[in-house]
Order: sequence, then structure tokens, then C-alpha cells
Amino acid sequence: MHAMATLSDIDRLLLNSDDLEQSLESVLERICNVGHCRAVALALLDPHANEHARAFIVADGDTELPVRRIAVDAGVIDELRMHGEGLTVIHWDPERHSFLEPLASLGADFFRVWAVRNGEQKVVGVLSLGYKGVPVVQRELEPFGAECATRLGVALSNKTRDEELYRQAHYDALTSLPNRLLFRDRLAQELANAQAGRQRGALLYVDLDHFKKVNDSTGHASGDQLLQIVAQRLRASVKDGDTVARLAGDEFTVILRSIGTPEEARTIAARIIETLQQPVNIAGRDHLVCASIGVTMFPDDGTTIEELMRNADLAMYQAKESGRSREVFYSRTMEPGLADTPENALLRALRRREFVLHYQPQFDVRDGSLVGLEALVRWQPPREPLRFPGEFIPAAEESGLIVELGAWVMETACQQMATWRDQGCAPRRMALNVSVQQLRQPDFARFVRRTLERAQLPPELLELEITESVFADEDARESMRTLAEVGVRLSLDDFGTGYSSFGYLREHPVEVIKIDRSFIDGVDKSPTAATLASTMIAMAHTLGKVVVAEGVETAEQLEFLRSRNCDIAQGYYLSRPLPTADIVDLLQSRRGEDTGEIRVAG
Repeated sequence: MHAMATLSDIDRLLLNSDDLEQSLESVLERICNVGHCRAVALALLDPHANEHARAFIVADGDTELPVRRIAVDAGVIDELRMHGEGLTVIHWDPERHSFLEPLASLGADFFRVWAVRNGEQKVVGVLSLGYKGVPVVQRELEPFGAECATRLGVALSNKTRDEELYRQAHYDALTSLPNRLLFRDRLAQELANAQAGRQRGALLYVDLDHFKKVNDSTGHASGDQLLQIVAQRLRASVKDGDTVARLAGDEFTVILRSIGTPEEARTIAARIIETLQQPVNIAGRDHLVCASIGVTMFPDDGTTIEELMRNADLAMYQAKESGRSREVFYSRTMEPGLADTPENALLRALRRREFVLHYQPQFDVRDGSLVGLEALVRWQPPREPLRFPGEFIPAAEESGLIVELGAWVMETACQQMATWRDQGCAPRRMALNVSVQQLRQPDFARFVRRTLERAQLPPELLELEITESVFADEDARESMRTLAEVGVRLSLDDFGTGYSSFGYLREHPVEVIKIDRSFIDGVDKSPTAATLASTMIAMAHTLGKVVVAEGVETAEQLEFLRSRNCDIAQGYYLSRPLPTADIVDLLQSRRGEDTGEIRVAG
């Protein structure tokens, strides 16, 4: 009865403790009391080096004993793994039974030992009871010791799971640095201390210069390796207590505590730049890492997280404008100049992930089934109206940022497609617009393949919409040919508005043509417009192309397209571009549909 009551008491201690290790001494005291032993020890194996463990020790009649680091023989662990009933050690071998040394040093010479297992039945610890001579209660000891080991295993499993969940939620998987969530929490704590007058601090926004070139030239695996090295160098450049976090991509932040003057922050920022510039050899090539750093002081420059992030961000972009690879402190004079520059605004929007995707459904004209989605990018600045492509795509193309923006669109759309496939409601195809600048990139086709592989999507699910301007660029044409060989479907967007002809459709691997909305408008009213659209559809079919009609806005236009055997239609009459949540509802509602009338989606 005493043993049963003690087990209940142990359960209460383990389950109600916020800190498991603080409750272990009380637990071991109770085990020692019921087991009538000289001493008891719990050795928790090091998860990264099972040959070592931390031993918690309690001895009958002795004062508190310190936690000790001990050696553990792997052979004994294997033996314990096979003997769920535990082991008896009569002749103590200092080498083989090194984990029993703390008990032997307290006078024990007879030992009972049980493995402590987690939920996956992996040995994570060893519970040992030490006696002076053979114990009288040996038979009764068996179930009690095993029950104690089981309870400790459950408690350790819960603790490990809680720690793992916390780590997944608060740390970056690639670099093991705090992520955005933990960074904001720590910055909030530092701001509270600063406002209470206890200290000043500084926030550094670190952005790597031209990092994309590393990914482009050596691949994403090499880029990931470089980011890990950068993380190590950043940690080594600051003191204990400071926080280095990875926000996303090649963006890092550093929270400097107890900074008395801006010069102290400047010294650390300069040291980071110098440290990062040391060559890094990856895949047999030396890479020079440069960084632009924006610095803002708190509480001098701001008293909220949003203020400080915005200020450090502005200073970082000023550092890039000033020639990169330098640190710049925030100044209120920076804001008007940066706000007036479209390129800087777009670059900030990319870094802050202010872009979102909407999806416009595409329907089979014959049976009304939903056959695909076209992903369309939108810009959502904070506290401002949604911006449409015509407001920012021209500036993105002129500045060259269209390449980075296009890469984000492709990665985001493919990941979303993968999610819908897991949910069992994915459309047959995802269409994306790509620019001639993207197609000119030497590794664009390789980037597309990697993106599909990461999302585990077959290439035939992806349709890339190009414009007629690609036919005039040899590099773009080469990318087209490579993508077609991979299995990606190519579609010619806005057909009929440029300088190309049907001859291009014979020469290049284009499977789909999209008739521009200007040719659809008026087909139900103008004989000329109807004749022109009918001719385009017929000639495209003669060449074996799938025909998509854009800009369908009336029932009459849709009926005309059906009568002319057009394949696919999209437009506001059928559905406007919808945000992700609304598209999910549409996909779920039409899951399993094969035929039927086209229904207006919204």
C-alpha cells in the first residue's frame, strides 16, 4: 500500500511540475524511501552523445547531492533495451558500469537497474537503486522499480515533445536561430526594459547583398549552406544575451542589449560586415559574403516593434542605395526620398512579403468543368488598398525586380497547388505568367524543375504563360525548349495583340493560345469581330493547339465560344480572380464534377 501511494505521489509530482528537473529530487527521495536503498540515481542520456549522461542522485540520510556528468557504456544500454524487467548488478565493473559510480562512491555494492523509455520505446535514461549488501525486499522491488521507470519515461516524453513543439514554433529549421515569432517576443521584452529606463538597445537589420547569385550559380543547397555559415558568424559577432534571428530568406536581425551609445552599435555592425566578408568555400568555389545593415536605436528612434522594424528597414535600404556592404543608422530624413522611389517601394514589399496571389478559374466550354486556375499577383501594402498588376508590374520589369517577384509567385503557387493536392481538391492545372526577363535567366528551367520537385508536383500540372516578345530573344527561346522537354505546358498569352503570326506556333513548343479579351469583346454584336475570333479559333485548332478565351463577360459571349468549339474560357462572367480562401470553397464545391453547365462563381 505504501508503494502504491508513493507511485500516486510520484505521478502528481511529475504531472504538476512546470519544470521536470526541479521535481526529480523529490521523486527520487520517494523512490529511495520505498526501495529501502542506500542511494538512487537517474541518468538522463545526452540525446546528441549517448555515451554521456547527467546523473541526478539522492542518498539516504545525505544532504543534497549535485547533478553530475557521467560516462555510460553503450553495451549496457543495448542490454537494458532487451531486458524490460531490468538488470541486477552484483559485481560492479568501473568501466562497464561507469554509470553506477555515483552510487558505488556512496557505499553501494548491489544494484538494480531499469531502462527509462520514451513514447517511441527508445532508451532515454537509466534508473538505478544501490544497496549495501543484498536487499531483503528484492522480490517486492521488481514491480515498483519498473513502474517508477515507466512513469519517468512518460514524463520525459511529454517534456521532450513540449520542447520539440516549442522549438519548431520559435526557431528557424535551417539555421537554428530564433525565428520571426521569437524575435518579436524578445524585442518586446527589450523595449519594455528600455521604456522602464533600465537600458538602451539597438536593432540591426542585416540583408545579404546579391545572395540570389549564389543560388543561381551553385544551387539552393549551396545557398542553404551559406546561410548556415552566416548564422554562425553572426552569433560569434555578438555577446551572450544578444539575439540573432532569421526573419526569412537572406534577412537577419540582431538585438543588441545594453548599448550605451550609437558608436557601440556601429562598432558591432562594422565587425559583422568584416566577419561576413571572409571568403566561404562551398562546392569548391570561394564566395564573398557582403551585407547591408540598417541600425536603429531604442527607445530613441521608436517605442514599438513596428516602428523599429520600419526604421531599421529604411536604414538598410539606404545602405544598399549608398553602395552596399556598409551600415547606416536610421534618420527621419530618409523617409520622403525612399517613398518616392518605385524600385525601393517594390524591393521593400518583396522583403516584407506584401504580395499575395489571387486565382482566376478556367472552365471547359463544352461540359462546364473547372479545368485550371490562373495565378495572378496582387500587392497589399499595409493599411492601403489592394494594388493590381498594372500599377506595379511595369516598374518591376524596368527595375529587374520582376525576376525575384516571378520566382516568389512560382514557389508560392506550386506550394499552394501541393496543399490542394493533399486535400484532394486540386485543379487539373495551374497557370502562371512569366516574363521574358525570367526566361532569359540561364538557370530558369532548372529553377522551375527544383520548384516542382520541392512541391512534389508533376511538370504537366504547370502551365507557363508567355507573351509574343519571347520569340525575339534567343535565350528565352532556349528556356522555352528546355521547359517543354521537361513536360511543362507553354501557353501564348494575349495572342493577336503583338507582331507574331501563326507561323510562330509551328516553330515553337507552344501548346495553348489565349485569345486576348479585345477579340472576344463584341463577338455577340459585331459580325466582323465574330468572324475574326472564329478564324483564330479554327486556325489554332488546325495547328493542334488548345484555345483559351480571356475576358468573357456575358452569357452571349460564352455561347458564341461554345458554338465555335473554343476549348476553355475565363472571365468576370464566370468568376473574378478570388483569394485563396474563396478558391478553396469553389474547389471543394466542384470536387468530383465531370459534366454540367458552367455556373457563375462570383
